[in-house]
Amino acid sequence: MNTRRQVIVAAVAAVVVTALFFFVLLKPKLNEISKIRSDVQTARAEEDTLNTQLAHLRDVKKNAPETMAKLAALSQYVPATPDLPGFIQQVQNAATASSVDLQSIAPSPPADVNNASGVQAIAVTLTAQAGFFRIEDFLARLENLQRAVEVRAISLSPIPSPFSSELVLSSTISLTMFVAQPNANARGAASVPAASASPSPSTTGSP
Repeated sequence: MNTRRQVIVAAVAAVVVTALFFFVLLKPKLNEISKIRSDVQTARAEEDTLNTQLAHLRDVKKNAPETMAKLAALSQYVPATPDLPGFIQQVQNAATASSVDLQSIAPSPPADVNNASGVQAIAVTLTAQAGFFRIEDFLARLENLQRAVEVRAISLSPIPSPFSSELVLSSTISLTMFVAQPNANARGAASVPAASASPSPSTTGSP
């Protein structure tokens, strides 16, 4: 075998050895390294997510006393029981402060709220007598009760005052209050509103 042929054979052998080295040994290692890098990037991304969640949980723990205090304050507006005696006392106090003659309070049995679980509504009808400005003040005080209430309807009619020759307003106020269990869930139901109604009667009585 002459020298030239020997060189060609050696070159071919070198190429074959190099190819075998690449495909048999090097390429699998490169693929393994690439996968390891991808796994490392995924692990770092997961670590960043976990760190963010951990920071959030720390904030929640830090603010837990304040959050619990707010929940406790809100729970009195939508309690877990009707607490009718407490509600009646609040309404009576509002009527007394407004100098309104509160004649009756008639609550209905609790009824489940549509599209919600653990939430009930109680319809209440109030009847009272007073002058326009006193009725208006009474309504404002109803808005500030320590219960979430929604005034649905108000009817007013003038009647003679039993104490003077002037006219006063006989009013019938229909409102709704709410009861919610701790695990209550409103799925698309209307939010529990606060009372809001300012009537504009055409007839006024004594202030």
